[in-house]
Amino acid sequence: MFDFAPAIGRTADRAIRPLLRFCHETLGLSPAQVTWAAFGASVAAGVAVAIGWPGWVGGWGGGGVAVACGGGGGGGGLGLMAFGQVLDGIDGGIARQYGLASTAGRRLDTLVDRLSEAAIFAGFAWAGIVSWTLVLVALAAILLMTSIADRSKLDPGVKRFALYFGVWLPYPLIFRVIFFVNLAAYVIGLLVIDWRFQLQMDALGGDLDTVASRAAAGRTP
Repeated sequence: MFDFAPAIGRTADRAIRPLLRFCHETLGLSPAQVTWAAFGASVAAGVAVAIGWPGWVGGWGGGGVAVACGGGGGGGGLGLMAFGQVLDGIDGGIARQYGLASTAGRRLDTLVDRLSEAAIFAGFAWAGIVSWTLVLVALAAILLMTSIADRSKLDPGVKRFALYFGVWLPYPLIFRVIFFVNLAAYVIGLLVIDWRFQLQMDALGGDLDTVASRAAAGRTP
């Protein structure tokens, strides 16, 4: 969760260290197991939204704030999503705290994050809260941003988190914001990657410094 803000990740790890110790040492959970548990919570959140419980607690509502806050007992979409995001923070905390971080683990975390967003967003479309078109373009923008995030180091974080603002704002507007922010991050990320490449080129005097260019210049590869 905090790949692009390591200082925040370290601070969060210190704050929840007893919880990390309980999950890993007492319960014996690995980061991957917590990651999949977070996905399960996200799928449950998507189902809750799809059946008409988009708020913090389960219940049937009409619209506006009433729907966002939920009605009766049980888990609402936002509440389950929040639980999933807490678990999403715990898996990375365990990996960092116990030296279990790996490239494979990070890839799994990213994959599950995107699957979680797809499940939750689909719930909003299934319930008729937003159109499928809005859901698909928002997911497409997120995937585009994700495709270059490792190189651009730019991830605005406006994905599931933005849905919490549904208490005050209409969800179609929120999905448009998700789309435009992530698309902008993708475009800006491409510019950042190009700028870094140009700096590298300038440092090499305009030479890519490849094996072929060194051979052409009579240098040893």
